[in-house]
Amino acid sequence: MNRREFLMLAKKYNGKQKIANWWVSEKLDGTRAFWDGGVSRGVPTSRVPWANVTNPKTGEPKTKIKPVATGLWSRYGNPIMAPDWWLNKLPACLLDGELFAGRGRFQTCRSIVAGDVPGPDWDQIRYCVFGSPAFDQVFGTGEIKNPNFTQMVSEPLVRKWFAERAETGVLEDFKTFDKAADFEAEMAFLLEAVTSTHDVVDVIPHGQLPGVEEEAVRKVDELLDKFLEAGGEGLVLRDGSATWEPRRIAGALKVKDVNDDEGILVGYVSGRETNKGSKLLGMIGALILNYNGKRLELSGLTNEERKFELPAATCWAKNHPGEVVPAHFNGARLKVGDKITFKYRELSDDGLPKEARYYRKRGNE
Repeated sequence: MNRREFLMLAKKYNGKQKIANWWVSEKLDGTRAFWDGGVSRGVPTSRVPWANVTNPKTGEPKTKIKPVATGLWSRYGNPIMAPDWWLNKLPACLLDGELFAGRGRFQTCRSIVAGDVPGPDWDQIRYCVFGSPAFDQVFGTGEIKNPNFTQMVSEPLVRKWFAERAETGVLEDFKTFDKAADFEAEMAFLLEAVTSTHDVVDVIPHGQLPGVEEEAVRKVDELLDKFLEAGGEGLVLRDGSATWEPRRIAGALKVKDVNDDEGILVGYVSGRETNKGSKLLGMIGALILNYNGKRLELSGLTNEERKFELPAATCWAKNHPGEVVPAHFNGARLKVGDKITFKYRELSDDGLPKEARYYRKRGNE
């Protein structure tokens, strides 16, 4: 069976790929979102053929899902609960992009868009789009199987479902590519489809790199410095001839000043005295991650993130500095099982990140 993701993912730029004449844009630090044109809006989530309704660990139906779809979906196939006034401003076409609250405001964005009910601060959120995937790509037959999302997608089933929804009138103005189009065609379509009347949507600006490889690389370096200085996260490079696919593709590359990756939190090391005093006594000194099957200790936490959930854990940590915390204790904010994003300089010869520092907790959005 063909394996796939729900949405397209980018690979990392390592300086070896040829990028002359590619397109470049700012990499936004927001929440990934797919808009189905409003086709699923108001439908019970369990009846939407691509919705994430199965527990990936057990294969059983989830005990808790957001009950009604909004048409706006996370990268893991969960409804994003935007308010009606905001959804009403989206166009009737398939869109791929980021929900964005501004540079350096990732946690603010998450707090607004991740709720079980529409929150009051959606006026701070822009939908910054970079693609309009073709129907046969985003809904193409294949198996989604990752720790957060397990689903069989059947294109014939989705087409049948769309046809049934068309009978209700929701597809009256709906437009999409039926077959895969390249990135430049997608951008032309977006610039026409997203007009000034859609005032919560922005098409992310793209510029074309020079046609000489050395000049293209130099331009990427210049732009990266520019956006980082302005508080941005990095860049995205797109091959104009590449098509949107529901997998990690070589035609989309992310560029950052440092690398980042993710691991699963499996435990803690208690804080200990240092030559600067004993401020970490009774607190979390480091996180223990499962990183690709290997043990990785991670520091770089704030004092709030270092707190334990229970006073008994704080007491134990004070009496056992620098030791692995018993498994029945948990952090107040960072809990065992959480997906943790960290930044690092490079990988060691045995595949462990060097100079790894905690960045943030990822949601299972």
